[in-house]
Amino acid sequence: MKLFGLHFSAVWMLCCCCCCLVYGRGHGLCIKEKLITKIYLTTELQSKVLLPCLFEPALFGSDLTMSSSALWTQINNETVDYILEIIVNGQISFWNNRHNRINGFGDAAASENFSILIRDVRLSDLGLYRCQLYRDFNCSLGYKEIEISLAAVEFSLLRNWQLIAAGGGGGGFLLLCLVSVCVYYTWTKRAAVDAMTYTTVVLKALP
Repeated sequence: MKLFGLHFSAVWMLCCCCCCLVYGRGHGLCIKEKLITKIYLTTELQSKVLLPCLFEPALFGSDLTMSSSALWTQINNETVDYILEIIVNGQISFWNNRHNRINGFGDAAASENFSILIRDVRLSDLGLYRCQLYRDFNCSLGYKEIEISLAAVEFSLLRNWQLIAAGGGGGGFLLLCLVSVCVYYTWTKRAAVDAMTYTTVVLKALP
């Protein structure tokens, strides 16, 4: 009976050691949550914006493996929106590509470049993004933050339009419609003039 108790204790200790090793490798002990740098970008609506995420090899030495990856998220207050994961081997997994408006560059991942591109920028795309580098599963090597805001001119126009729409009731709505028509007419006329000018230049260049 005593021999059985010793044998059981030895097996129990061995199991505990194995569990600790697995847990430590997969979950635990190298999660640093270290902010490396923060970048501030401005953009315009309906445009493209590149969110840079480059990790210098000197920061991590030989910590990166072929299973290392960068996880992109957008953080709005307490809500975290998981966007995509780029693995060093070039594989990309999307959770939310926002109707194919977000692109990753898998070929550049081997050079510690995990940047992404957002096309046709919308108001919902603005805010704080995080690019976090992982080795294996939950072993974080650090992260970078990129905050996108609206360019000053566009922010001013957007704010004025919101004030017009909200402040004048029916009159404000009518004024908003008139402004929209005027802007559309101006841009249409300008495009027509540009097209005529281009045609004239081309014809003059011909022999």
